[in-house]
Amino acid sequence: MTLRGLRDRKGEELIDGILEIVDRLQPLHLSFVGGDPLVRYRELEIMIPLLLDRGIYVQVVTSAFRPLSPGWATLTRLNVVVSIDGLQPEHDVRRGPATYDRILKNIAGHKITIHCTITGQMMKRAGYLKEFLKYWTPRAEIRKVWFSLFTLQVGDRLQEMLQPQERLQAI
Repeated sequence: MTLRGLRDRKGEELIDGILEIVDRLQPLHLSFVGGDPLVRYRELEIMIPLLLDRGIYVQVVTSAFRPLSPGWATLTRLNVVVSIDGLQPEHDVRRGPATYDRILKNIAGHKITIHCTITGQMMKRAGYLKEFLKYWTPRAEIRKVWFSLFTLQVGDRLQEMLQPQERLQAI
């Protein structure tokens, strides 16, 4: 059984399946990503402490469309990463219902990492990344900010594509 094989499980069946795989493979780190892990927040509430008790580092990557568990704020070896798609106007269009206002409310009292994918649209506006950092980094909830560069799939021709000069500019 792999984690992918557990995708249709819920509740105790999902928790038991993940813990069985973890106990068998003994990973050092486990990341919950894809879709949004907070859809299964009840299972995460139970599972995360059990994983941490096993000495595993846990990362949850979310849009923060719902409040983070209050108990997570004090857990060591837990990293919560919130995906933010640029400044508020662009992000709110792409990520609704996880708007800036909702994210700020849902991360209050936590220390999180921000992840932002740099796109061609961002790099066409001078100072965009500095403006993004100026907004987020002073906030008490922000531990760090990660950027990644948008990478297209073979054959894609998307607005998000970075031109070679935009890649260099971002770096």
